[in-house]
Amino acid sequence: MTNALIVPAKYIETGVRRFAGNPFIEALPSLENKKDDFLTTLAHYPPRVTDKERKASDVVRLMELPILNDVVHPFPEFQRAGLALTSMMRQTYIARNPLTIMDRQRRHALASGGKGGVPFPSDWKSAAAGHLMMSVSGMGKTTFAKSFLLRYPQVISHREYNGQSLICQQVVYIFLRVPHDATLRSLCVQFFEQVDELLGTTYTRQAISLRQIAPMVELMNSVATAISLGFLVIDEVQNLRYARGGNAEFMLNLFSEIIERLGISLLILATPAVQTVLEGSVRNLRKLASAGETIIRPMGKSDIQWEEFCEVQWDYSFVKNKKPLTKKIRDAWHDSSGGNTAFATLAFMLAQRNEIGGREIIDEAAFARTSAMDMAFLQPAILALRSGEPEQLRAFDDLLFSPKYMALRRLLGANEDEVKINSGSEFEEIVEQTVNTNSSVKREPRRKRSQKISSDTAPNLPREDPFQE
Repeated sequence: MTNALIVPAKYIETGVRRFAGNPFIEALPSLENKKDDFLTTLAHYPPRVTDKERKASDVVRLMELPILNDVVHPFPEFQRAGLALTSMMRQTYIARNPLTIMDRQRRHALASGGKGGVPFPSDWKSAAAGHLMMSVSGMGKTTFAKSFLLRYPQVISHREYNGQSLICQQVVYIFLRVPHDATLRSLCVQFFEQVDELLGTTYTRQAISLRQIAPMVELMNSVATAISLGFLVIDEVQNLRYARGGNAEFMLNLFSEIIERLGISLLILATPAVQTVLEGSVRNLRKLASAGETIIRPMGKSDIQWEEFCEVQWDYSFVKNKKPLTKKIRDAWHDSSGGNTAFATLAFMLAQRNEIGGREIIDEAAFARTSAMDMAFLQPAILALRSGEPEQLRAFDDLLFSPKYMALRRLLGANEDEVKINSGSEFEEIVEQTVNTNSSVKREPRRKRSQKISSDTAPNLPREDPFQE
């Protein structure tokens, strides 16, 4: 039994010449008209708190506070990432048009594992790409990805295209997380569980019965091809730092294989802790960031984005005495959060919890009290973020963007001016929220890459699980 909403294909011409005549692309939602539309679709603002609601009982107002977690205020960096992903989700199908002879040959070759007498087409070239999004936890990586994917159906059912029979199901995207044990086996099983949940299949049972990782990876390749998977989001990639033996390199090889051999685009989400893994695998880094990268850092005290973020949050004040938001309050708010959106949301929520039924006001003292009492366990990380000092940040490997990795980015052609935002880094995710950049964004209704490097050679996958006999 499937738990997914499977929508029938409705084909819409895109106006892009390269996309014409491709049912997998034309079945996707219409393209946005303007770049600003990416911010509009990502934003989410629950109804603002009214004066009447501020007069409700203490307990009622306390129960309302979690609405702060639902606020999504996107910044321009999300716009650039959204544009990149929109292109990737369609580009991935250019070389996989199901109506072409070459794609049929490719599918048969992958399905048979090269044993059915059908060779993999030698002149087929993947059109897929990878995009790397790296930020400190709580800056909205996962929120961005999930909000972006909301407008896409996850499964599309095809029957006929322009009078030609086309009976298949297209899985537009799958969302995976690198498990804490960072093993290929766990990731593969997670993939099959997702497919089974979407389509009502039993691949997980088949996969678990396999004793070695090589046939499991081959099964994953065959299934991904059979379901016409277009886009794969892989979260928590920094967990690869916990991989034993060569498992981290094996998994990076798998990611590159998915792009190069299967033609499926990838969005990689990670904290700066992943840098030590990527620094040792330049070949894979080039593929995983072939459609660019987005590096997000916490907001600085003087950033316009910090001011806008605070103004948006301030509209959800439940204390009876809502004061004007002053610079002193914003500065105290920043001191309690280090400019991290998740920490800032948490600080505002806890400050209100403390003041409701008490002073009924949010000011500098409210944030100072919250920092000292309710967020004391986070203070070492927040102080490190505020300092920006490498020596302090080094105590938290999720907080530090290493000089070696940044130098490697420049070597691979990354545009520093395009991705650099403010100073800051990474910690453990509490509340996914939004991000800052160098340009400002309006509210109400809210105002208005690096060079692609490809490789013709797919990396070798491990033929056997290094921990199996």
